[in-house]
Order: sequence, then C-alpha cells, then structure tokens
Amino acid sequence: MEGFERWYRRSAHVFATVSISYYFISEAGIMGFAKRLLIVSILLTLVLLDLYRMKRAISPSGFREYETSRFGSYIYFGIGTCILLLLFPQQIAIPCIVSSALVDPVIGEVRRKYFLLAYLLGFGIGFLIFYSVWLTSEISIQVSLISASLLVLSELKKNRYLDDDLLTQIVPAIFLIIIYFLMGPSILPREIIPDILG
Repeated sequence: MEGFERWYRRSAHVFATVSISYYFISEAGIMGFAKRLLIVSILLTLVLLDLYRMKRAISPSGFREYETSRFGSYIYFGIGTCILLLLFPQQIAIPCIVSSALVDPVIGEVRRKYFLLAYLLGFGIGFLIFYSVWLTSEISIQVSLISASLLVLSELKKNRYLDDDLLTQIVPAIFLIIIYFLMGPSILPREIIPDILG
C-alpha cells in the first residue's frame, strides 16, 4: 500500500483518539444514556455499511486486499473502543484507546525499514501513554511496563479474522481490569477527563 492510501489509514488511526471526548459528557441522567446510545448507534451503522460493502464486493481506496471479504480494520477498532467506553473505567479505557490509535501507525510506518526499532518505539510510546494516565497510582511503572508490552505483543500477532486493532486495545485492558478486581478501586489513578457537559 503506497502513497495516499497508506497515509489515509495512518491518519484515520490517529483521528480515532477523538473518541475519548466521550468522557466530557456526564455519565448521569439523560446525557449519560444519550452518549451511550450514540456510541452504539455509530458502531451499528458502520457494521451495517461494511456488511453492505462485503455483499457487493466493494473495495474502497485504503482497504487492504484481505479486507474485501471481511470487516475492515476500522470495525474492529470501533468494537474495541465501544467495549472500553461502555464497560471500563476511563483510567483503563483512555490509555488503551490512545495507545492503540497512535502506536499502530508508528509501528506500521517504521517497520517498513526498521523492524526492531518499530517495536521498540511502539513500546516506548505505549509506556509513556499508560504512565501519563496512571501517574497517580502507586503501581504506575509496573502497570505501564506490562501494558506497553502487551500492546506490542498484540501488534506482533497477525490474524486474518482477529484484527490487531481490536487486540491492541482489549488485551492491555483485560490485564488492567484484572489488576483492578484483585487490588480494588483504590489502585486506580485519578480520572484525567472531567465531565463538563450535562
């Protein structure tokens, strides 16, 4: 994949970080219900459009060949993001979404020439993202090291039907939610996005 198509995919990945603006809207009352409904509606709409695309064997610009007969990577990313926003605390969801959105294009671009460097950079960026969110937790360094490692390992594992755009979000999140249940809510850092609407 060359030129415009490659950079289009990279840019779309980075743009996915906008999804964390979800947390600016209050969880309570009608606003909380509305934002959850909106997230689910957007995902279902994209899934239906992609099903139509597959049925018609349409391959838009920017799609990889193997995506012609399966959901596009953006659907997998959307599923992961939807799960995180709806079911996980923001201290877990935010670093998982942002690190996946930023690390994937960095690894993908650098890997074209420098395989090992690509994954070292991915680990470093992932670590910084997790650490910046978990800074106020007493286990911030341990959490960041393990989460960044899981992120990179999820990116390494390629599977036609289980996209890394889903795995790089969900695998670190599963680790973090296990820590949360084992050690209790007090282990979480402070929330970093306050709800300012609603």
